[in-house]
Amino acid sequence: METQRFDVAVIGAGSGGLTSAVGLAKIGKKVLLIEREHIGGECTNSGCIPSKALLHHAKTYAQAVAVAGNNGHTENFRREALSYVRSKIAETLAEETPEHFTTLGITIVTGEAVFTSKNTLTVAGTAYTFKKAIIATGSQPRLVTIPGLDPSAILTNQNIFTLTAIPTKTLVIGAGPIGLELGQALTFLGSKVTIVDSGTHIGKLEDPAVATVLQRSFADSGIDFIAQGTVSRVDNNQATIETKNHGTTTVTFDNVLMAIGRIPNLPQGLDSANIQSTEFGITVNSNYQTSNPDIYALGDVADRLKFTHQADDVARSVVTRIATKGIMSVRTKAVPKVTYTKPELAQVGLSEAEAVEQFGQHKIHRIEVPFNKNDRARTDNAADGVLVVIVLRLSGKVLGAHIAGAQAGELIAIFTIAIDNSISLWKLRQTIYAYPTYALLIKRAGDYFFAQQISTLRTDLVALATRTLPKLLLAVVWILGLLALYRYQSANDMSVTDTALMVFDFISLTVWGPLLYILAYTIRPITFIPGTAMTILSGVFFGLWGGIFYTIIGANLSATLAYMIGRFFGGTATTSQNSLFGSFASACRKNPFATILTMRLLFLPYDGVNYGAGLLRVPFIPYLSATIIGTLLGIATFVAIGASLSIEEFKENDISVNAIDSTFIILSVVIFVASLCISRLIKK
Repeated sequence: METQRFDVAVIGAGSGGLTSAVGLAKIGKKVLLIEREHIGGECTNSGCIPSKALLHHAKTYAQAVAVAGNNGHTENFRREALSYVRSKIAETLAEETPEHFTTLGITIVTGEAVFTSKNTLTVAGTAYTFKKAIIATGSQPRLVTIPGLDPSAILTNQNIFTLTAIPTKTLVIGAGPIGLELGQALTFLGSKVTIVDSGTHIGKLEDPAVATVLQRSFADSGIDFIAQGTVSRVDNNQATIETKNHGTTTVTFDNVLMAIGRIPNLPQGLDSANIQSTEFGITVNSNYQTSNPDIYALGDVADRLKFTHQADDVARSVVTRIATKGIMSVRTKAVPKVTYTKPELAQVGLSEAEAVEQFGQHKIHRIEVPFNKNDRARTDNAADGVLVVIVLRLSGKVLGAHIAGAQAGELIAIFTIAIDNSISLWKLRQTIYAYPTYALLIKRAGDYFFAQQISTLRTDLVALATRTLPKLLLAVVWILGLLALYRYQSANDMSVTDTALMVFDFISLTVWGPLLYILAYTIRPITFIPGTAMTILSGVFFGLWGGIFYTIIGANLSATLAYMIGRFFGGTATTSQNSLFGSFASACRKNPFATILTMRLLFLPYDGVNYGAGLLRVPFIPYLSATIIGTLLGIATFVAIGASLSIEEFKENDISVNAIDSTFIILSVVIFVASLCISRLIKK
């Protein structure tokens, strides 16, 4: 069987796959694009495009009826809803034809991709090899078996848009974004909709103020919501629903829309390609590499956040990473979420509960601005809405934003930019916004924050001083110590070299020397003495083996102290605002031992890892175990550098070639390279 060779094989022609294929083709890669069904994927054919088209048509119809009442024109418009949706799908697909992508140099193959080895796959009997591959196979609706339910009555987002008429009665199972959007659209178009969900209320994942607005809107629309319910069986299009607190109820329906989540579309042959996966999708690292480093996975098949915009953004980053041969990493960013109901719901960043958990209630402000305070919302008769912003006190750093109301999906972009670029609410407040626009809600939020901050200013300043004072005192002690050392040197007419030799003689020639060194190393995190310098000095003081032994003790005591300090100040760092810290936090949650061990072997800033682990409350035992093991090679590397210095030669001739033993330098280089290689193996 003839094998065709490509630089990159992309599996799946949805948002993530198309972005990947086009991006790689533009930088000169030979790209194979494999699609099982149709170009455009879920978003174009049965997701974002058709659902938003249906919502638009439904909202327009509802508004027309509200103004002019039911008549022949509005009824014809209502009946055209599904044909309108299909026309919008066709318009989008017209720009996503195989011919278009072929002109870009992309080879398109239709069929099921099956991996046969780490760098080969087959499609319809033809074999293909690749240097890199990207899996972007998306997801499909999760279904549940309900006794008595006729499969022909089941609707999902994949078949609802093929209907020829709106159902008279619809039972929606699941109150997530799909259930809410399609349930409301069907309601506007005349279907009697009942939504059943295991949660206690509609909008259970939203901010309480946002959920209240949504609940009011759905109730006004005539949608029935059954909380904490489960459909136990169906008899002749009548569903029996068991509820937690209200016993059993029945609902009559024509169709059942299942909207209870998604399951990943896993390609065949993952084991052959050495790719690990779970029921939740393909396992990837922070750079979206699978357990096979030549293969990436992105979008719904690998991500917890199953959004088209997330898949597109990750695909762009993966293209950059492949183009730079792994130099560029995938950056963690704030990901906005929008539900296109009426009113729209939008969210980005932390919820209030998450912010309180990370920082404590005393370090955040919750700002709540009702839409009825905005002139544009009043003129548009869209005043039933709310903007909630979660910020850090004093700095005004935006931690999260939650919106229910008109243009929520557009407004959330400003807060996404603010979070990704650390733009405070102070800065947003100073911006000039056109009048009258919905964006003035952001300025109003800044005004509310200003007033709220003034009311707590004294308390916040006292708290800041309490946190800062110990650091200032340590700095003063350190400066005074340096001044005392300088005065001692001046009084005794000693040079820096003389002082260093005196310290060397005391530490290396007395029984107290090792104890003093270990003590100094232990308290180093609060005295700001560089750890690398002290480790090198241990080689000077005690030689290779003595230096390694004493430094292992001091370094791990020092790491423990820094970890405890981090835990004491826990909650002072956020995992969503800073991409580097965010990646560290995510990795530590998944596998604390391996993450800390890898960082030690990579010689990343020692105290930064210590403090960070404490701030994130990484379990102590995995942290300390990884530190003890992971620092061995680093300690040996720098102790060897110190051991290379001959003190006797140094005393006679200062620093010279003869004062340095090249054997130890070579040894330190070998250990350093070995440490990096081991860390790479662990990451793989």
